[in-house]
Amino acid sequence: EIHAEVQLKNYGKFLEEYTSQLKRIEDALDDSVGDVWDFSLDPIALKLLPYEQSSLLELIKTENKVLNKVITVYAALCCEIKKLKYEAETKFYNGLLFYGEGATDSSMVEGDCQIQMGRFVSFLQELSCFVTRCYEVVVNVVHQLAVLYTNNK
Repeated sequence: EIHAEVQLKNYGKFLEEYTSQLKRIEDALDDSVGDVWDFSLDPIALKLLPYEQSSLLELIKTENKVLNKVITVYAALCCEIKKLKYEAETKFYNGLLFYGEGATDSSMVEGDCQIQMGRFVSFLQELSCFVTRCYEVVVNVVHQLAVLYTNNK
């Protein structure tokens, strides 16, 4: 029985030492792996993002003027689509996803639903104009692709 108690105490000491050792290793790894750059410790940081100072028209210059025009049109359409995507993500997604959330039918006072819908009408008007613009851009892309893919040219 005494021998079992001694073994139990030794095992307890071993576990405490092992736990503290693991904690020190974890703390050391958290400091080195977590943040690559710490503002308080490192006075200088490298920003490795490329920055292009050339305009789109300068990048498209070739000796073939027809090809320049075609590439310019497609590049402008791609930029427009990217802007529309960004506008949809930042302006319209959350409004559509969360409309009517947070309020239950029992907690709504008489007329609150109408007031909420009235405030939402201007958002829906902006959304309608946005959808019309997206439709126009998609039609333009389809027309440009159709013109590019003709059998005689």
